[in-house]
Amino acid sequence: MRRAEELVDRIVNSSQIPSGRRKEIQRELLSHIDDFVSAALEAGHDEMEIEKLLLANFGDPDQIGKGFAWVYRHERRGLRAVVFALSTILLASALLAAVLAIQTGLALGFRTPVMEVLTSRHTVTEALDILASVAAYLCLPLLESLFKSHQFQKGAFLLTAIDGALIALCAAVGLHTSFLFFGLIDGLLLRAVQLFITSRAARFGLGVVSFPVAGAILAVLRSPVSEVALAATCASWLAMGIGYQLMIHLASRVDAALLNGLQRGS
Repeated sequence: MRRAEELVDRIVNSSQIPSGRRKEIQRELLSHIDDFVSAALEAGHDEMEIEKLLLANFGDPDQIGKGFAWVYRHERRGLRAVVFALSTILLASALLAAVLAIQTGLALGFRTPVMEVLTSRHTVTEALDILASVAAYLCLPLLESLFKSHQFQKGAFLLTAIDGALIALCAAVGLHTSFLFFGLIDGLLLRAVQLFITSRAARFGLGVVSFPVAGAILAVLRSPVSEVALAATCASWLAMGIGYQLMIHLASRVDAALLNGLQRGS
């Protein structure tokens, strides 16, 4: 019955069931409908009567869909957590690779040993900064989805609380924590620019320019540096700024591709 198939499709589409489970749920629902139709036919009802009885007795499809959504809520959250972790690793790795490639070029240009640059403490700190920034940026939309109003503000507050707890935990066991603070500020800035600046050119320009400026300020504050070192630092931070802007455009695509792939495989 066509109406029965439409009813099942409506239930499944409103249920937010992970796609790997949808065919199974569709088969179960259609099996129940077939049993109902067989019983109605044996009772002497014609097709039009059965259709009306089916719609009357089966219940509101949207409410049934909400029931399935509740049942599979933990599975959806688990899937989102896996996608978040994979997206963070992929995007952070790609961004770090691009930055290290530029730094390698700069090292060759300034006749500095490449391995000395790549194995320096600065590079380790840079990798942690990038990882924390990507994680904060990707986490914000997930936290925002928990709220119906003032989503960015509430999501930012919740992320700050989580980050603060992580900083306190790391500090308690004697671990380095500045990358967590940097990642939080960076993630909030990237998300705010994305949400509140409408012009794409302005978003890109602000995101790119702010990084080399911040890098230059930090380099000068930490210790006196030569003009060459300052130029190299600004170039490195400029690469990060460009990389983060590209990440913003790629993030949703990577997230969707991973989600679809994991759902099909489940």
